[in-house]
Amino acid sequence: MAYDQKSMCSSAKRCLNLDINGCSAEDKKSNSKIKYNDDFCAPYIELKKRGIPLETEISKEIFGRLGSQYRAIYLNEGVLQTTPGMMSYLFDHMSFTAKLINAYQGGAYSIDYKTPNRRVFSGTNGRSLSGDFIWVAQDSAGQKLGFRNVFFGVGRVKILKWHLTGTAVAFLDMDSIGKNQVRYKLTAIVFPGNAILNSIMHMDAFKNIVAEKINLIIKDIQESSSSYAKGNKSPITKSKELQTTTESIHLKEFESVVKGAPWTLGDYFKKKGSYDKP
Repeated sequence: MAYDQKSMCSSAKRCLNLDINGCSAEDKKSNSKIKYNDDFCAPYIELKKRGIPLETEISKEIFGRLGSQYRAIYLNEGVLQTTPGMMSYLFDHMSFTAKLINAYQGGAYSIDYKTPNRRVFSGTNGRSLSGDFIWVAQDSAGQKLGFRNVFFGVGRVKILKWHLTGTAVAFLDMDSIGKNQVRYKLTAIVFPGNAILNSIMHMDAFKNIVAEKINLIIKDIQESSSSYAKGNKSPITKSKELQTTTESIHLKEFESVVKGAPWTLGDYFKKKGSYDKP
C-alpha cells in the first residue's frame, strides 16, 4: 500500500499538531478541500488514545489515507450471545474459527496468516467479501487487552453490479455485559478513490447492503459457536478441515474455554512471543 505524503503530513499537523519526520513545510499545509473539524480529526485522536505509535510506517499509511478528501464511515453494533472467553479464543484463532463456521454453516470461509505472529492475514467469507489486513493493535493503551482492536488493509466487495476494492481502517470494540453476552461495535472507515465512488459509498442503500453482509458474518460466528457450546458436535466429526492435528488441539482448547476455562485475547501471543511487529 502507498500513501499520499501531503495528506499524511497536513492531517497529522492539523489534527494532532504532530510534525512527522520528513514532512516539509509545504507538505504540512492544509488541504483547502478539507474541513479539519472535530469529525474529521476524531480518528486521529482515537488512534492516539489507543496507544498507536504515531510515526511507524503503518501509522503513516493510515494517516495518509485518513487525510484524503473522501471517506465513508460504516457502523455496526449489537450483542453476541456468547461468553467473553469464547470470543477471545475465536479471535485469537481466526483460521480455526473460519473452519468451525464452515462445519456448521456449510460455508467457504478462509483465513490465511501471512506472518508467524499472525498479525498479517488474508480472509474471505467465501461469497462476496475478501481482504488483506494488518492487525495494528489489540489494546487500548493498556486498558482493554484484546477487546479494543484496530485493523488496516484492503477490502474487496461485490454488491449488485459493483465490484469494489478499497483501503480501510477498522476499530472493533467488545465489552462483556454478562456471563454469556458480549457487546460489540465495529467502525469501518473506508477511503473511496474518487468523487463517484464516494457518492456510491455514501448511499443509504449501499450502506444497508454492507451492513447486511457484516451481520451475516456475525450471525455465522454466533450460531456456529453457540451450537458447539450446546453440545452439537456432529458437524465437527464430518469436517475434514477440523480433523488435522493442529485443529484437534484447537478443538480441545476451545472445549475447555466453553466449559469455563479463562482465555484472554492475546494469550496465543503470550505463549508464542512478540506481538509488536507484523
